Amino acid sequence: MIRLCMMLLWFGIVGAVSASSSHAMTLEEALATALRQNPELQELRLEAESAEAQLDKARLPLIANPVLETSGSRREMDPEEEGGSVTNYGVRLSQEFEVAGQRSIRIEVAQKNLSRVGFEIADRERMLRHEVKEAYATALASKERISLAKEVVKLREDLLDLTRTKYRAGDVSALEVNLAEVEAVKARSELVAAEQSHRDAILSLQGVTGTGIDLLPSVVEGELTPDVIGVPDRQTLRNALRERPDIKAAALEVDRSNRAVDLVRREAIPNPSLGAFYDRDELRSDVGMVLSISIPLFDRKQAERREARARLEQARIKRAGLDLTIEREFDEAYTNLVSSLRQLSLYKKEIVVKSLENLDLLNLAFKEGKIGFYDIRLAQRDAIDVRFAYLDALLRAEQAINNMERTTGGNLR
Repeated sequence: MIRLCMMLLWFGIVGAVSASSSHAMTLEEALATALRQNPELQELRLEAESAEAQLDKARLPLIANPVLETSGSRREMDPEEEGGSVTNYGVRLSQEFEVAGQRSIRIEVAQKNLSRVGFEIADRERMLRHEVKEAYATALASKERISLAKEVVKLREDLLDLTRTKYRAGDVSALEVNLAEVEAVKARSELVAAEQSHRDAILSLQGVTGTGIDLLPSVVEGELTPDVIGVPDRQTLRNALRERPDIKAAALEVDRSNRAVDLVRREAIPNPSLGAFYDRDELRSDVGMVLSISIPLFDRKQAERREARARLEQARIKRAGLDLTIEREFDEAYTNLVSSLRQLSLYKKEIVVKSLENLDLLNLAFKEGKIGFYDIRLAQRDAIDVRFAYLDALLRAEQAINNMERTTGGNLR
């Protein structure tokens, strides 16, 4: 009975593992999983929480806490007078105030920093979508390559069987049989390589999406169909560059750094402290006000000013460099998009699909002796090359579309 229970438990575990490892993943599921689980995005979202906390701090009415001071002393009285002892004590309460408008600038700096982090999150999401689409397209192409490789194996094995049959009948030579065997072995080897490539593509997709190994999909759903009709207008795509989140983040960083320079300049102005005190001794009680202010003799925020100006210059250089990089990326992406779509337009899917179907007729003609071994071998090779070239063109077009979407930050379809 115990052995039976253990066997049932084992088969249940195996079945559960098989079920979890054989599920298919759609592109939408891959994108949602990546946006939810990607470690870099999670880190940036925590940085946004930190920026929100900095904004909350900047909004405090007073940047410094009040200071409470107490003092006390015990003094022995002159024995010739009254004798005994008296206790003297005092209490002071003071508060530092900002008088140069630092609070409003500090709030503005914190708000710009929070907005910048928000655009950085959006930019990382843009890049992550591209990475997921790229990995997903590669997985789709590798899956279709397996299907095509299986068709090639069947064609080569059918040709090998026909060649052996004709060899036994004395219609072909042993050399032709050997060539058919080599082609069949080569086809099976390419199928194994295609399956390994598909496994690698699935693992790459797992790394991009952050999917656990227990949820690793065995297949991906869909097919490569770059359904962009014609080449998009170049100027329309270029206009979309202004909406890229990294450009907005860089511009906000320049503004934030500029205001940070103003903030440091204001912080160099000493803040006065206003307080009240109460002192009592054996003779009298004193109540009064006290005003204190530091003298900026040594520290006038020289280092902070220099650092703020350097960071402002860094932000400006980064913004200018980003503009040049985006222009170069756009030119490359648009050129690749035009080239890949034109190359894809040379193929007609119906013709490409029928190219392998026609080989069945050629096999029949070879079987009936209407064509020779080398003719059908060459025809098979040409048809197979066309199918693989069409698959490569599909993948290049898909990658070019994804790359243009990454560059512009928008969608082409």
